Amino acid sequence: MDSKAEGQYQLEWRYQNTTAVVGEVLYCWGGDQEGLDWSHDSPTKRQCTSAIDTFNLLSGVWSSQPTRGTPPLGIIGVSCTTINNNIYYFGGYCGHDTCYHNSLNCLDTLTLQWKELQSTNNSSVTKRGYGGMIVMGSEGEPQQLLVIGGVAPISTITQYHHQFKYVTTAGVYDLVRTNEQNIYNLSSGQWTVPSVSGQCCPPTSHFISERINHIKGIMYGGAVTNSGIPTNSIYLFQLSHNTINWECLKQGAVPNDGLWPKETWGHASTIINGVSTSPTLVVIGGLGNNNQPVNDCLLLETNQYNWMKIPLPDPVTGRYCHTVSSFVLDPNHVFLIVVGGGIKREQKHVGGGVMEWINIPVTDSNITMVVELVFNDGQWLLGLVLDSVNIPLLYEQILKERRKEFMTDKVKELQVINESLRHDLQVARINNQSLQEALLETQSLSETQLLETKTLLTKRKRDQEDSPHSDNSKKLKTDELEESVEEKQIMTGEYEELKAVVAELYITELLEEKTQVEEQLKEKQIIIDNFKTTVSEKDAYISKLLKGKSQEQERITSQEEQSIKETSSVEVQFNYLIPSMGKRYASKFELIFTTIGFLMLLKN
Repeated sequence: MDSKAEGQYQLEWRYQNTTAVVGEVLYCWGGDQEGLDWSHDSPTKRQCTSAIDTFNLLSGVWSSQPTRGTPPLGIIGVSCTTINNNIYYFGGYCGHDTCYHNSLNCLDTLTLQWKELQSTNNSSVTKRGYGGMIVMGSEGEPQQLLVIGGVAPISTITQYHHQFKYVTTAGVYDLVRTNEQNIYNLSSGQWTVPSVSGQCCPPTSHFISERINHIKGIMYGGAVTNSGIPTNSIYLFQLSHNTINWECLKQGAVPNDGLWPKETWGHASTIINGVSTSPTLVVIGGLGNNNQPVNDCLLLETNQYNWMKIPLPDPVTGRYCHTVSSFVLDPNHVFLIVVGGGIKREQKHVGGGVMEWINIPVTDSNITMVVELVFNDGQWLLGLVLDSVNIPLLYEQILKERRKEFMTDKVKELQVINESLRHDLQVARINNQSLQEALLETQSLSETQLLETKTLLTKRKRDQEDSPHSDNSKKLKTDELEESVEEKQIMTGEYEELKAVVAELYITELLEEKTQVEEQLKEKQIIIDNFKTTVSEKDAYISKLLKGKSQEQERITSQEEQSIKETSSVEVQFNYLIPSMGKRYASKFELIFTTIGFLMLLKN
């Protein structure tokens, strides 16, 4: 099966195998290989299927690991995909006659334990191989496995779904090529058959399919029609609930700069999910018309769907039915690991005048090849290319150098950022100093303006005190002061202090007058009691009081108005003072004035 070369384990030839990357390890399982027993089931076959080969992506060293449990019987043309630490395998060709499987199995890479999720006896899904399978659903959502197309034996089909097609293959009367699609829900453990819409792909096998995001995938190339001719059709498909919407990309519908992929089948692909670009599809090798090697490496940027070609040596591209996996070392460096495949097909006599196609596998130093892609100036460029001989010698050292370069670039980048931050900090300090100077200058100017305003107001008050003015001119001066809101705001403090002083003096005088009035009121009360002896005398007395009160009220009102005018000449107007004292004093003043008038009448 596999052997040791120069003391180190080496992977021997593989054809139509699978590879999957989990963490920093690439897992290679299945496929036609040395020592495989093509029987349905036997100890020799179990020996092959129970072992899995691993390639350490950090050291570049192959090793073989035994697995536990029961591995699948379908071993050739199997579809596989990964979720976290698990690798899922569906279907595949058993190796004898037209025996295909539809079992779904899971390999836990932490324990290397096999688990059968769905047996091959499930009749709801067509038994088939050489199709595709990808994961649908984002993290936190129910994960689903979408299985597409492939080749199936007619004798095992128990249900033909009306939305799909089944085309008999030429020369092999028991096989059909189909575009059947099935969805397996990992939460419910159930298969469902989705609805389809749009431009669905035709019955196809030996194509590539990759996931672009959690609901969208891409499919390219493959063998179509009953004769299995290669195609260069590109399809996008998107899952919504239980419906898959298909779209066919036409050559004139997307920018391609004249580059469009050739018709091919048996090619291999991977998706680069680096930080530098949107998801990029990488396609290597395959067979074209007349079963001739395509010898191409194409990259498709899945945002604008631009194709670009990477020149690779023929030992890398001149193969088919192989696998390609990607290992992102850093945002600018990606390593492609190409494993197995065939290099040519030959027709040989197998007896009885029967001719069969024989696939010649890749052997020796080209079984495993590592290709470095470097992202520079907005595009991917070719770096180093290593074969199976150079990988153990150079791969690990190259990884260390690339990491050192990346860290050096990061340090330089951080130094540039640090220098930029220092410059920005210096500019901020200068700006802060300039701002403080501007604020001090503004403050000084404001103080000067405030002093000038105070001087002006003082002069105005002195002019008002020294020069007699008519009531009209005083009112005009007052209106001017009221309209000058800004000046009032500046003088608010002094004005409030002055108003408080004046109010205190005025209230003191009123309180003294109130005391005198109360004393006089007591004296007059005695006199009033003496006048209540007779009714006639009382009526005459009241009439006289009312008349005198009215006269006195008019006189007090006149004096009050005169007092208000005099108070306004010293900046604190009486009409300002009374409201500021509040209702508490206003009601008392009214009582005092009324009492004063009453007593004046008694005196008269």
